[in-house]
Amino acid sequence: MNRLICLIPHYNNPQALAASLASIGALEACDVLVVDDGSTRARIDEAACRAALKAQGTLRFLNLPQNRGIEHALNAGLEWIRARGYELVARLDCGDLNVPDRFARQTAYLDAHPEVMLLGGAAEFVDMDGKPLYVMRHPSAHAEIVRTMRANSAFIHPAVMYRVAALAETGLYPLDTPAAEDYALFWQFVARFRTANLPDVLIRYELDPGSISHAKRGRQLKSRLLVQRRHSDGSLAALKGIARTHALLLAPAGLIAGIKRRLRGGRA
Repeated sequence: MNRLICLIPHYNNPQALAASLASIGALEACDVLVVDDGSTRARIDEAACRAALKAQGTLRFLNLPQNRGIEHALNAGLEWIRARGYELVARLDCGDLNVPDRFARQTAYLDAHPEVMLLGGAAEFVDMDGKPLYVMRHPSAHAEIVRTMRANSAFIHPAVMYRVAALAETGLYPLDTPAAEDYALFWQFVARFRTANLPDVLIRYELDPGSISHAKRGRQLKSRLLVQRRHSDGSLAALKGIARTHALLLAPAGLIAGIKRRLRGGRA
């Protein structure tokens, strides 16, 4: 058993799952847990997954009896991981690709900074054909991360790694913030511990028009607003963050998407 395990939720997307597994570098020392969230249309091909994974570790599968949503799948995976004594857990989503030494970089940073409980990194966003679109980086230092969290998450969910022991204080992914369960959990880390982001690109993140962020935009924004109010300290930054989310709820999704495309145009 390795000290690190990668947690990947799956739902009806076996080809993307195999691609994500294949992206984990052959020299990476990590186990992998795939949690299937009640897939019925496209089940996992376990043999293909085992052939795809070249890392130095064991691949496990946890099959849930019915589809309940990503936050339930992630929590089932974390319970399984905690029961087996892993030290570190990394996230990856189906269709997203690791850079080959991502886990080694993050593990080395956490070993050198024992006070840091949650570590993220940058991501290169690509379209469904793999064409690069832009790179997203969040602040590296904890103080800047806190300020950023007032408006939105300062971490890219499938690029994070965190210490399993910290979950005893943060709890698991909250179930009352659907489509923003990562933002809610990361606030628990930020409020209690030191956190950081690497400036390095750690994953290639596939922008899927059918993803939670696109298909459940309204629900995600309402959940974000709940998290912001829950962690508001009454500061100007907190009030601005809440006002921004209110404005996004009122604005047409197409308008926001167009503005984002223009702002990101040509960004490297």
